[in-house]
Amino acid sequence: MSLLTRIRVRMRTGAGATRTTVRTTVGNALLVHGADGPTEDARTLAESLPVDPGHELVVADLPPDAPAEVWESFVAALPKGRNPMRLVLGRHPREVGPRLGQWLADRTGRVVLAPYGLMHQGVAGALFVHSVASSCWVRFRRGQMAVRESKRFPRPAWESPAVAEVRPVGADGSVAEPLPAGMWIRPGGVDDLFVGSRTRLVRALPCQPGVPVIVVGSPGAPALELGAVKAFWQTLPADIKSEAWFTRFGEVALPDGASLGQTLANVLKQEVRCYTGIPVGAPDAPAVVALRADGTHGWNTFAQGFAYRPQGTDAQPGPRRLRAHRPPAPQLREVSPGVYECAPDIVVEVVEAGLWVRSAEEPAAAAVVRAAELDPVRNHVLYEAVDPQQAQRVRAAAESLVGRIDYQTKLVTTLMPVTTPPSPAPPSTESPTAALPTVEPEESGMKPITAESATTALRKAEPSGVEPPLPELPLLSRMMETMAMRAPEFPSLPTEGTGR
Repeated sequence: MSLLTRIRVRMRTGAGATRTTVRTTVGNALLVHGADGPTEDARTLAESLPVDPGHELVVADLPPDAPAEVWESFVAALPKGRNPMRLVLGRHPREVGPRLGQWLADRTGRVVLAPYGLMHQGVAGALFVHSVASSCWVRFRRGQMAVRESKRFPRPAWESPAVAEVRPVGADGSVAEPLPAGMWIRPGGVDDLFVGSRTRLVRALPCQPGVPVIVVGSPGAPALELGAVKAFWQTLPADIKSEAWFTRFGEVALPDGASLGQTLANVLKQEVRCYTGIPVGAPDAPAVVALRADGTHGWNTFAQGFAYRPQGTDAQPGPRRLRAHRPPAPQLREVSPGVYECAPDIVVEVVEAGLWVRSAEEPAAAAVVRAAELDPVRNHVLYEAVDPQQAQRVRAAAESLVGRIDYQTKLVTTLMPVTTPPSPAPPSTESPTAALPTVEPEESGMKPITAESATTALRKAEPSGVEPPLPELPLLSRMMETMAMRAPEFPSLPTEGTGR
């Protein structure tokens, strides 16, 4: 049975014709539309909206510039009662002036939340109001002054004025601008250079309830200076800093051979958390996909994020810690963080490069294998083969594991034996990535790999296979024009609460 509820309201327009508006329950929202049915865009939008515990979600499938008679018909179609209402615009452009919100509040006696600025739809039905200065959801009450509420719905715990506006950061003209997921720090320049990247970030990155994401860099743009990141970081409240995660989206000016996470920890002088790729999917449990050089998505990584601490006085960085990962395969028992039992006395460890099948007793090559960098195109399943007597048994466990991982990841998986322990390396100020154990070629035709840097060694593998399809992403309501739109006159509004 359908949940449709229809209420027809007849009224006379100026031309004398009869107009009928209909109220339909769609998903978590009420959809108010014409008698000939809702538009496809409005219905799709209504179906995607998450629950709003504090408000009645009402999608107006009406032209934003509709005359007053049409909005009178809209009011007449609303259910009786005084429940607070969130007005969601069902047609493009999804933007109305502040007068409509105040008029609806005065006309209905309800508290009305309405967007000031363009309304964009993100992942999982999230709504993001952003186009001009001070654009956000605004709360209107009958006979009272309007109050700014938030930019994002659902409102995340980290919502704050510090992550709500476009602003310059650093001395080189870099820019920080809000996203549904958090903030994006990018080089300055002509906005046309960033429109595609902005659209991609709005479409792909979920707004996580408790995790603000700080995106750094932009594909095809000049390298972002670390000073811009530091300048932005200094403006954030302590509670946002404590929950924030960084993700790299383009070039960042780093010292030679240095990782983004360790460099940020040193520059910001505190522990930081970095994704290995870019978070996508469900806001409460996002996947992390590798990012190719052009900003497109690679494979769904196992190691999703690490924590880095500033280097000590001995100039040696402390070991990074795995902070987020997905299990290698179903029904494996986790014996320590990121380490799973896959056979008697054999474990599989989640590492940045992919998975490492080894003996339960930690081998000598542990540090360099863990330091091997992610290949955005291939998942590498390394297996310990130093001891010839154990190599076949460990390989069999690795092959069995590959057969159990998800299909999309299996398509881009390479099986690689680690056959020679690393030689002692001289002290270095960077993470130990210079002495990967020798990796021998498999029967699949891989070229021999010598003891080079971990990144170089892993990327020389030439396995067969196809790349996984890009994940499906929700449609963006409209290409954003953050820097191009001029802000209309709008009275200064107080911010509800204390700014959080």
